[in-house]
Amino acid sequence: MVNTMSSRNERRFKLIEFIKTHGIVFKHVQLFSKIETDYYYDLRRVSLDAYGANLIADLMLEEVKKFGAKSVGGLAAGSIPISTALIMKDSNFGEYSNGLRQFFVRKERKEHGLQKRIEGEVIDPVVIVDDVLTSGRSIMEAIEAVMHEGHDVRGVVCIIDRQEKSTPNVLKDKVKYTPLFTHSDFKQFIDDRLKGKQLTTGKNTT
Repeated sequence: MVNTMSSRNERRFKLIEFIKTHGIVFKHVQLFSKIETDYYYDLRRVSLDAYGANLIADLMLEEVKKFGAKSVGGLAAGSIPISTALIMKDSNFGEYSNGLRQFFVRKERKEHGLQKRIEGEVIDPVVIVDDVLTSGRSIMEAIEAVMHEGHDVRGVVCIIDRQEKSTPNVLKDKVKYTPLFTHSDFKQFIDDRLKGKQLTTGKNTT
């Protein structure tokens, strides 16, 4: 019999390692939340890769199913490769039978055609997916757009929660959310890389 816990831990380890090598950029940037940082979770490089997308879907689909979701999506463009991977995994070889549907929320309503803000098929209950959670404001924007159309949002599943202490998480006490990982899973790796970069450049942080 397959040890499902061991299998899940192995998949988690593989995705963590893939994120370390492909999804973290060490560069001074400003985030959507206006926070400035010396590292950036560039998870599009993971979710737009076939190997990374498969691992994300494997782990995330288990969490999505716990909410009983019938459709998944979020704000363009970060949610699109994730929700695409999820519906493909859901239908792959008949292994899953949720019949998931996919949608995405535009930043602004189209001014031509059907003038829709939400593209795709939204079926209740809904789970919002995204790559990185910092303040949660972009995720909340997607939630509000979907709820405005009268739909039932059961929860949020993201890949990484940055656990930012300098900005409030607007999702708290408003919606249930589950991250596959938190910043603490990568903190030691990031700290070591930043220290190594400081030694290489001769930067003195004291």
